[in-house]
Amino acid sequence: MTADDELAVELIHKNSLRILAEIGIAFHSEKALDILRRAGVKVEGNRAYFSERQVTDAVDAAVKEFTVFARNPLYDVHMDMQSLYITPGYGSASVAETDGTVRSATFDDFLKLTAIVQQSGAFQINGGILAQPCDIPAAISAEAMVYTTIKRSDKALFSVCGGGRQAENIMDVLRIVFGEIISKPCSFTLISTLSPLAISGGTLDTIDVCAANGQPIIIAPGPMAGGTGPVSLAGNISVCNAEILGANVYAQLVRPGTPVVYGFAATVSDLRDMKVSNACPGFDKESRYGALLAKRYGFACRSGGGMSNAGGLTAQAGVESAMGLFVSFSEGANLVMHAAGSLHSFGTVSFEKFILDIETVSRMRYYFSKLPVDDEALAFDAIRDVVNTGGSFMLSEHTLERCRLDPWPGEVSLHGTSRGEPNEELYESIRGRMEALTGSYSRPVMAPETEAALDSYMLRLGMSEQDIAKVL
Repeated sequence: MTADDELAVELIHKNSLRILAEIGIAFHSEKALDILRRAGVKVEGNRAYFSERQVTDAVDAAVKEFTVFARNPLYDVHMDMQSLYITPGYGSASVAETDGTVRSATFDDFLKLTAIVQQSGAFQINGGILAQPCDIPAAISAEAMVYTTIKRSDKALFSVCGGGRQAENIMDVLRIVFGEIISKPCSFTLISTLSPLAISGGTLDTIDVCAANGQPIIIAPGPMAGGTGPVSLAGNISVCNAEILGANVYAQLVRPGTPVVYGFAATVSDLRDMKVSNACPGFDKESRYGALLAKRYGFACRSGGGMSNAGGLTAQAGVESAMGLFVSFSEGANLVMHAAGSLHSFGTVSFEKFILDIETVSRMRYYFSKLPVDDEALAFDAIRDVVNTGGSFMLSEHTLERCRLDPWPGEVSLHGTSRGEPNEELYESIRGRMEALTGSYSRPVMAPETEAALDSYMLRLGMSEQDIAKVL
């Protein structure tokens, strides 16, 4: 961090504390307000005002390093300030087709995406709102997505935030699979504030349930500069930071030691049409300072992602996604959401972009990995042998031994002269990779009694037998 960065982070921190002390946060829940009052937080009407001591005590109380246990221990996620995990797109209600048309997402889309994530080595985490299925009743869609993910994948689970009742139902689902959960984190739940400086009753109820059950929460405000936050980036970052810190105070009052991820999600409005613009340099700059703030407090952070404002798999989409992912990797984000598939400012998911974004993540991992500098990598003997014999590195034993180790192994990107229309050739390569992933999918083994209990529970909630039968 440069001296300028340190100064900026400190000024934003102090501004956030002033916001919390003088402007406060509206809590739209009488239960939450009563918890705050009893803890000595100043409350006027529905607005709570926090002292610096209350904020810092809550930061100290939060568990910042923890493990989210997966069905398969190979995929346990150790959340800390050094590791980096990616998750797919989140929250898209629509699917963008290759020709640019947009349609509503379906349960079949969700099923296909869970399989792709399960089969891709890029992910240790599956789930969330991979695509919001329009053909699942809204009243049970959160539970249905969690149930589907946990049956079709043995990776660490990204849960879905619905509200208090939905959160309780999801805890029931987790207990069926994992048993006692209060001391065994086995899900991530993202909660969002109501910017500017408010938290809805449903979000507070979700915090209550997750905290009471020992499950980690990702506190992810998304104020839009010029829309739901001030147009200046420093001001918008301050609002986002204040909302994270204030929500964390509440979470730690519900249950001290609640595991928390600093889920910074501040974005930008395009003032020409007042739409969210979460793939412009302003968004990336905000992501950078969100990561720096998280490090100041000692939190693992969610930051950046592979998002795009484009309407299809275009050059714009590639540039925007790559820049967002580069920021995430370079600033040491620990949980990268929206890493694959997002278009239209995460309004839609594209299967083709999903596959290409996985390859972009692979590029980033390769670039940011340590450069091997052992004797074999420095290759002195290989250089001497080739020079002395007049041979070729292409045929040297050193190349044969390392040809699958050193080069970056692209699986989709093309190289060389096109035989036809370049974009169509790329789509053909993408489709081939997608078919390889989905074709190799088989549902991870689950104990028959556990599966029967899950199916029975979802039937009681109102999920149809036909939809349950699809979760194969």
